[in-house]
Amino acid sequence: MRPPRPTRTCSAFPLLLFGMALAQPAAGQRTDDNAVRSAEDAFGTTVGNENIGLYTAYDVRGFSAIDAGNARIDGLYFDQQIDPVSHLVSKTSVRVGISAQGYPLPAPTGIVDYSLVRAGTKPIRSLLISVGPFGGADLEADLQLPVLADQLSLVAGGTLTRTDDGYGARGGYANAAIMPRWSPASNVELIAFASGSWAWGEAAQPAIFVNGPHLPPPVERDRFYGQDWARNRNAGANFGVLGRIDIGRIVARVGVFRSSFVQSRNFSDLFLNVDPDGKGDHLMIVDQGSRFASVSGEMRVSYNFGNATTPQILHFVLRARDQRRRYGGSDLIDLGTAMVGVPDPQPEPVLAFGPRTRDRVQQETAAIAYEGKLFGRLELSAGLQKVRYRKDTISPDASAPIESRSAPWLVNLAAALRATRRLAVYSSFTRGLEEGGVAPANAANKDAASPALRTRQVDAGIRYAFSDSFRFVIGVFDVRKPYFNVDRNGVYRQLGDVTQSGVETSLTGTPFKGLHLVAGSLFLKPRVTGEEVEAGLIGRKPIGQTGRLTIVSADYELAWLPGISLDATVTSVASRMASADNRLSIPARSLLDLAGRYRFSVGRASATLILRAGNVFDTFGWRTNSSAVFVPTTQRRASLTLVSDF
Repeated sequence: MRPPRPTRTCSAFPLLLFGMALAQPAAGQRTDDNAVRSAEDAFGTTVGNENIGLYTAYDVRGFSAIDAGNARIDGLYFDQQIDPVSHLVSKTSVRVGISAQGYPLPAPTGIVDYSLVRAGTKPIRSLLISVGPFGGADLEADLQLPVLADQLSLVAGGTLTRTDDGYGARGGYANAAIMPRWSPASNVELIAFASGSWAWGEAAQPAIFVNGPHLPPPVERDRFYGQDWARNRNAGANFGVLGRIDIGRIVARVGVFRSSFVQSRNFSDLFLNVDPDGKGDHLMIVDQGSRFASVSGEMRVSYNFGNATTPQILHFVLRARDQRRRYGGSDLIDLGTAMVGVPDPQPEPVLAFGPRTRDRVQQETAAIAYEGKLFGRLELSAGLQKVRYRKDTISPDASAPIESRSAPWLVNLAAALRATRRLAVYSSFTRGLEEGGVAPANAANKDAASPALRTRQVDAGIRYAFSDSFRFVIGVFDVRKPYFNVDRNGVYRQLGDVTQSGVETSLTGTPFKGLHLVAGSLFLKPRVTGEEVEAGLIGRKPIGQTGRLTIVSADYELAWLPGISLDATVTSVASRMASADNRLSIPARSLLDLAGRYRFSVGRASATLILRAGNVFDTFGWRTNSSAVFVPTTQRRASLTLVSDF
């Protein structure tokens, strides 16, 4: 599940600004944020508030790596309930294909790795002010402060935002974070972090479900037609401690994390059975007091019995998590028949909530993994895991707890061969035990989570370096999982098995001076098998999937105008399946986004001014996902951002 963005102002924010005032000027930090220049491949990179690539943490080869439980912090296992705040993260990378081979224990759905910020030897203060898009505004502050030479440092940050996502509703968001780092010696590091996020006031966006093989009629995208009283409130927090010690050939690492997300009030605004004219049944589902929390972590001891040129490393790994969820007891409000896109304000009802469902997941993993380099050209890795998984669900409608147990052995194998100085080939095989997501808002068992899924992946490909700064990757993959979705009776359950086979390409780097390029394509062949397909109840293509996605993004520095660069991103997607019976799809479309950057200095401070324009041609279209919900694409938009390091 991807929790909504949380909020409320935090008392730590003024303290953060005071601390920044005490720091001394230093070299740049936030002014250098540029996802295109930072990307090592086209598979997904996030830097600060910018992201680029074919994949996101919630969409990797047609699946969600976060829902599957594949988040990592500095490479260590993290059971995420809410996204880490950007103030603590220097870079977020989606690891698939050859980029995942540096991980001792990869996962079939890919890895999302959050790299923590490390303060340098000089203090850095950063301030970001942004206006737009629409009526939004953003204020962010960051501090990197070396307290005691190379031994003790502090990273902190805070955000205060007026949100406006383009559908006519506004709200607020805030976060605050702090992270001290202690390194008493070069071979010892201890990091602790704490962050909180709060969201409030933004009314729920209407979600449309049609009653046949037709798209909803177009709507005015900046016209709010939901209910003004249906305003969400939620909060989340992440805490963690990481440690590392190097003793000769042995490196010991540990990470312990707590992640939580609480919905004090959450509204799902649904238009069901919508006909071609836009008329449908208007329902509001209201949740109160839902809570999702997890304690997780990893302990890893690595022993290198090779040498500097041919390292041979054995990893001994223990992972664990204890996840608890409380959800359900929703109140269902019937708002009668309504037209999508047409405001129909209704009086706020008196709400009545029922008993909630509780579930608990306990999982332990013991593993041994090997990675090594042979003959100067061949890189090998292998891993063996023993997993013990237990899930207990206590539902108010059930006479006894529902139990799910699994204790598989999992194996992974990978190899990469540097055939020439420029050419490398790779291949891998991975088995996993992953989470399968939760039931959507239109399901009778809303928020119910599937049991752990046995998953499998094989992939192979090549990487060719045209130069040290310009590389091409092409790979093929085949990922297989049980397929969960809503059946004809509205129940979220397993309907069969799904296979995602495809080809992914990446072209990144600097083909010539001044031009930074990130380009990639995904060609996907998704298919569902099982009794539901054979009986003709569902089609062979899973809902929400497309056959092709292409992105091309370029950042070009104007040599005749120092400090100025221009960005352009084209995103092109083929038709996307939009119904379980495969009779409805969303037409193909392409979008163009533009940006201009101006880097300059004022005294000892460096600054960057960024003007962005999204969906330049104001293309209208519909977005959907695996639950067959329709929401419109965001209309043409613009924003202006000033970021300074001083």
